[in-house]
Amino acid sequence: YICTFCNYSSVILTNVKKHIRTHTGERPYSCTVCSKRFSAKTNLNVHFRLHTGALPYECPHCKKRFNQKRNLRQHLMSHEHEYPYICFVCHKSFSTKGNRNLHMKIHSGERPFECSICNKRFNRKYSLQKHIRTHTGERPYPCTVCEKRFSSKANLNVHFRLHTGALPFECPQCRKRFNEKRSMLLHLMTHNK
Repeated sequence: YICTFCNYSSVILTNVKKHIRTHTGERPYSCTVCSKRFSAKTNLNVHFRLHTGALPYECPHCKKRFNQKRNLRQHLMSHEHEYPYICFVCHKSFSTKGNRNLHMKIHSGERPFECSICNKRFNRKYSLQKHIRTHTGERPYPCTVCEKRFSSKANLNVHFRLHTGALPFECPQCRKRFNEKRSMLLHLMTHNK
Protein backbone atom coordinates (compact mmCIF):
# COMPACT_ATOMS: atom_id res chain seq x y z
CA TYR A 1 0.00 0.00 0.00
CA ILE A 2 1.38 3.40 -1.02
CA CYS A 3 0.60 6.93 0.20
CA THR A 4 -1.02 9.04 -2.54
CA PHE A 5 0.81 12.16 -1.29
CA CYS A 6 4.41 10.89 -0.91
CA ASN A 7 6.61 7.79 -1.26
CA TYR A 8 5.59 6.22 2.07
CA SER A 9 4.52 2.59 1.77
CA SER A 10 3.58 -0.28 4.07
CA VAL A 11 2.29 -3.82 3.76
CA ILE A 12 -0.32 -2.89 6.39
CA LEU A 13 -3.19 -0.76 5.06
CA THR A 14 -4.04 0.81 8.44
CA ASN A 15 -0.46 2.15 8.71
CA VAL A 16 -0.86 3.92 5.36
CA LYS A 17 -4.28 5.29 6.38
CA LYS A 18 -2.78 6.71 9.61
CA HIS A 19 0.12 8.18 7.63
CA ILE A 20 -2.19 9.85 5.08
CA ARG A 21 -3.81 11.76 7.97
CA THR A 22 -0.47 13.57 8.48
CA HIS A 23 -1.06 15.08 5.02
CA THR A 24 -4.84 15.64 5.20
CA GLY A 25 -5.06 16.74 8.84
CA GLU A 26 -8.06 14.44 9.28
CA ARG A 27 -8.90 13.71 12.94
CA PRO A 28 -11.66 11.07 12.96
CA TYR A 29 -11.44 10.19 16.68
CA SER A 30 -13.34 12.51 19.01
CA CYS A 31 -13.25 12.70 22.82
CA THR A 32 -16.76 12.14 24.19
CA VAL A 33 -16.07 14.46 27.14
CA CYS A 34 -14.47 17.58 25.61
CA SER A 35 -14.88 16.93 21.83
CA LYS A 36 -11.14 17.33 21.16
CA ARG A 37 -10.26 15.38 18.00
CA PHE A 38 -7.35 13.04 17.23
CA SER A 39 -5.83 11.42 14.15
CA ALA A 40 -5.14 8.12 15.95
CA LYS A 41 -7.24 6.11 18.41
CA THR A 42 -4.19 5.50 20.63
CA ASN A 43 -3.76 9.28 21.03
CA LEU A 44 -7.44 9.59 21.98
CA ASN A 45 -7.04 6.83 24.60
CA VAL A 46 -4.00 8.58 26.14
CA HIS A 47 -5.90 11.90 26.16
CA PHE A 48 -8.98 10.29 27.73
CA ARG A 49 -6.93 9.32 30.77
CA LEU A 50 -6.77 13.05 31.59
CA HIS A 51 -10.56 12.95 32.12
CA THR A 52 -10.72 9.58 33.88
CA GLY A 53 -7.69 10.09 36.04
CA ALA A 54 -6.49 6.65 34.94
CA LEU A 55 -2.80 6.33 35.72
CA PRO A 56 -1.83 2.77 34.77
CA TYR A 57 1.96 3.23 34.98
CA GLU A 58 3.40 3.20 38.52
CA CYS A 59 6.90 4.10 39.68
CA PRO A 60 8.25 1.16 41.69
CA HIS A 61 10.19 3.54 43.95
CA CYS A 62 7.76 6.26 44.99
CA LYS A 63 4.42 4.83 43.78
CA LYS A 64 3.75 7.99 41.76
CA ARG A 65 1.51 7.09 38.82
CA PHE A 66 1.49 8.25 35.21
CA ASN A 67 -0.93 8.15 32.30
CA GLN A 68 1.83 7.40 29.75
CA LYS A 69 4.72 4.94 29.83
CA ARG A 70 7.13 7.56 28.44
CA ASN A 71 6.34 9.88 31.39
CA LEU A 72 7.16 7.05 33.81
CA ARG A 73 10.47 6.37 32.00
CA GLN A 74 11.40 10.05 32.23
CA HIS A 75 10.44 10.14 35.93
CA LEU A 76 12.52 7.03 36.72
CA MET A 77 15.68 8.91 35.72
CA SER A 78 15.08 11.33 38.60
CA HIS A 79 15.43 8.48 41.11
CA GLU A 80 19.06 7.60 40.51
CA HIS A 81 20.88 7.65 43.88
CA GLU A 82 17.75 8.84 45.72
CA TYR A 83 16.84 5.59 47.44
CA PRO A 84 19.49 4.61 49.99
CA TYR A 85 17.14 2.81 52.43
CA ILE A 86 16.83 -0.85 51.45
CA CYS A 87 14.26 -3.34 52.76
CA PHE A 88 16.17 -6.12 54.52
CA VAL A 89 13.68 -8.73 53.30
CA CYS A 90 12.87 -7.99 49.63
CA HIS A 91 15.60 -5.40 48.86
CA LYS A 92 13.15 -2.78 47.59
CA SER A 93 14.66 0.71 47.96
CA PHE A 94 13.18 3.82 49.62
CA SER A 95 14.07 7.51 49.90
CA THR A 96 13.45 7.74 53.66
CA LYS A 97 13.87 5.44 56.61
CA GLY A 98 10.23 6.05 57.57
CA ASN A 99 8.95 4.83 54.21
CA ARG A 100 11.16 1.77 54.45
CA ASN A 101 9.92 1.01 57.97
CA LEU A 102 6.28 1.45 56.87
CA HIS A 103 6.93 -0.97 54.00
CA MET A 104 8.56 -3.50 56.35
CA LYS A 105 5.22 -3.90 58.16
CA ILE A 106 4.14 -5.94 55.13
CA HIS A 107 6.84 -8.48 55.98
CA SER A 108 6.47 -8.32 59.78
CA GLY A 109 2.70 -8.68 59.67
CA GLU A 110 2.27 -5.58 61.86
CA ARG A 111 -1.23 -4.10 61.43
CA PRO A 112 -1.69 -1.05 63.68
CA PHE A 113 -4.96 0.23 62.12
CA GLU A 114 -8.09 -1.51 63.43
CA CYS A 115 -11.67 -1.33 62.14
CA SER A 116 -13.96 -0.24 65.01
CA ILE A 117 -16.85 -2.22 63.48
CA CYS A 118 -15.40 -5.68 62.81
CA ASN A 119 -11.93 -5.43 64.44
CA LYS A 120 -10.14 -6.35 61.19
CA ARG A 121 -6.64 -4.87 61.16
CA PHE A 122 -4.65 -3.12 58.41
CA ASN A 123 -1.05 -2.06 57.89
CA ARG A 124 -2.03 1.27 56.25
CA LYS A 125 -4.51 3.95 57.28
CA TYR A 126 -5.80 4.28 53.70
CA SER A 127 -6.58 0.55 53.59
CA LEU A 128 -8.65 0.90 56.78
CA GLN A 129 -10.54 3.90 55.36
CA LYS A 130 -11.33 1.95 52.17
CA HIS A 131 -12.43 -1.07 54.23
CA ILE A 132 -14.80 1.01 56.41
CA ARG A 133 -16.77 1.85 53.24
CA THR A 134 -17.71 -1.85 52.98
CA HIS A 135 -19.64 -1.36 56.24
CA THR A 136 -21.08 2.09 55.55
CA GLY A 137 -21.88 1.53 51.87
CA GLU A 138 -20.37 4.93 51.10
CA ARG A 139 -19.53 5.38 47.40
CA PRO A 140 -17.95 8.83 47.08
CA TYR A 141 -16.61 8.40 43.52
CA PRO A 142 -19.26 8.92 40.78
CA CYS A 143 -18.81 8.08 37.09
CA THR A 144 -19.27 11.29 35.06
CA VAL A 145 -20.77 9.33 32.15
CA CYS A 146 -23.36 6.98 33.69
CA GLU A 147 -23.55 8.27 37.30
CA LYS A 148 -22.71 4.85 38.79
CA ARG A 149 -20.84 5.32 42.09
CA PHE A 150 -17.80 3.56 43.52
CA SER A 151 -16.19 3.12 46.92
CA SER A 152 -12.67 3.73 45.60
CA LYS A 153 -11.04 5.86 42.91
CA ALA A 154 -9.27 2.77 41.57
CA ASN A 155 -12.61 0.99 40.99
CA LEU A 156 -13.99 4.10 39.26
CA ASN A 157 -10.96 4.23 36.96
CA VAL A 158 -11.37 0.56 36.00
CA HIS A 159 -15.09 1.12 35.34
CA PHE A 160 -14.43 4.24 33.25
CA ARG A 161 -12.35 2.20 30.81
CA LEU A 162 -15.61 0.49 29.78
CA HIS A 163 -16.77 3.87 28.44
CA THR A 164 -13.44 4.82 26.85
CA GLY A 165 -12.37 1.45 25.49
CA ALA A 166 -8.93 2.06 27.01
CA LEU A 167 -6.77 -1.06 27.32
CA PRO A 168 -3.69 0.11 29.24
CA PHE A 169 -2.37 -3.31 30.33
CA GLU A 170 -0.40 -5.23 27.72
CA CYS A 171 0.67 -8.88 27.87
CA PRO A 172 4.48 -8.85 27.62
CA GLN A 173 4.47 -12.14 25.70
CA CYS A 174 1.83 -11.68 22.98
CA ARG A 175 1.03 -7.92 23.18
CA LYS A 176 -2.71 -8.55 23.77
CA ARG A 177 -4.21 -5.65 25.74
CA PHE A 178 -6.61 -5.57 28.71
CA ASN A 179 -8.57 -2.95 30.65
CA GLU A 180 -7.60 -4.46 34.04
CA LYS A 181 -4.22 -5.55 35.37
CA ARG A 182 -5.69 -8.69 36.95
CA SER A 183 -7.20 -9.76 33.60
CA MET A 184 -3.80 -9.36 31.96
CA LEU A 185 -2.11 -11.37 34.73
CA LEU A 186 -4.68 -14.18 34.45
CA HIS A 187 -4.12 -14.23 30.69
CA LEU A 188 -0.34 -14.23 31.19
CA MET A 189 -0.62 -17.46 33.19
CA THR A 190 -2.05 -19.20 30.10
CA HIS A 191 1.33 -18.69 28.40
CA ASN A 192 3.06 -20.59 31.21
CA LYS A 193 0.95 -23.75 30.93
